[in-house]
Amino acid sequence: MEWGTIDRRLFLATGAGAALAPAFTHATSPATETRSDGFDFLLGRWNVRHRKLRHRLAGSQDWQDFPGSLNVAPILGGLGNFDVNRLDDPAGAYEAHSLRLYNPAARTWSIWWLDARAPALIPPVVGGFSGTRGSFFADEIFEDRPIKVRTTYEPLARDRAQWTQAFSADGGASWEVNWIMDFRRMA
Repeated sequence: MEWGTIDRRLFLATGAGAALAPAFTHATSPATETRSDGFDFLLGRWNVRHRKLRHRLAGSQDWQDFPGSLNVAPILGGLGNFDVNRLDDPAGAYEAHSLRLYNPAARTWSIWWLDARAPALIPPVVGGFSGTRGSFFADEIFEDRPIKVRTTYEPLARDRAQWTQAFSADGGASWEVNWIMDFRRMA
């Protein structure tokens, strides 16, 4: 991915963007800058089908569907990756980014979500892969109450993958999946 394909203003507006900008100044090759124990399958360009609950942790079964796109590039010699998400949400289209960094000593990934609707660097979800499925967790506050958050990433086929987000209001005893992204690789 070349630097010109990233919206420089939004990327540099994030604290992480300023530190990582040099990684996007040249074309990178997934064949030479990836890790074998994580997100290699997600590198590249994807069409995305978003399915999101309209009301979270409310017993709702009212889902909304909308399209988007995702472009994922390796950084730091494969110890991480950065993506550009374009979401055509019915409430208003927006751009968001994920920053994923691998800690070789702990064998864990940390994932930060950067959202143009509320630009801030919040604590990451942290975890790793068991087989091909990655699971990542964090403690957060949702509507003034503490919750647990779980996200998963999984390759489903060579040109398909999926991300899910789930919330738990009971300490992880039960989970409500509230957002699913189905990825199909672009030709």
